[in-house]
Amino acid sequence: MNDISDFQKDAIAEMLNIGMGAAAASLSEMVNQEVLLSVPYVEFMNQGTAFEQIKNTVGENFKAVKEEFDGAFGGDAFLFFSDSHSKELVKILIDKDSLPEDLYEEMEKEVLTEIGNIVLNACLGSLADIFGKELELKIPEFMQGDFETVVSSDKIPVNANDVVLLLNMQFSLKEKDVSGFISLLMAVDSAKALTNEITEAFGVG
Repeated sequence: MNDISDFQKDAIAEMLNIGMGAAAASLSEMVNQEVLLSVPYVEFMNQGTAFEQIKNTVGENFKAVKEEFDGAFGGDAFLFFSDSHSKELVKILIDKDSLPEDLYEEMEKEVLTEIGNIVLNACLGSLADIFGKELELKIPEFMQGDFETVVSSDKIPVNANDVVLLLNMQFSLKEKDVSGFISLLMAVDSAKALTNEITEAFGVG
């Protein structure tokens, strides 16, 4: 499925914009500063291309929080930070400029998982509210290491030729050099369910 209409594509981008607006508001409260958002990116592509795009964006050394979602439509949601930006964000949130390395690693996992829980839930919850549907959200997981291991799942097993829907958006802190990315990956059947919801809600395909 790669025959998404311009209206559906624009609608998905706008919904991601709304969802990320809610997520940015939650993060802004945590860091006590404005969170800036990029223009949403929405595209169908081969899985291999999608993985490569995300990998090129986040770099080789990254930390991630992953949350699976299911219901009216399903997929995998990711919160990505480069190692350096992850470390800076943790310092902001615990209000300390330096920590012993062993303590920092423990705090990083805990803090980023909580950020992922709040930000991803705000984004996905907002998407569900738009359609008046419920989404089942799994417990967020802190992840690092091999990229394909991080992004693959039962919903989206690694197969470079499979078509997926990639939704991607960057966010950054206004007063600090910290940025991250939210990516949503959906297999074809879930993407079709999402576009059907759009058609039903707006009466336009």
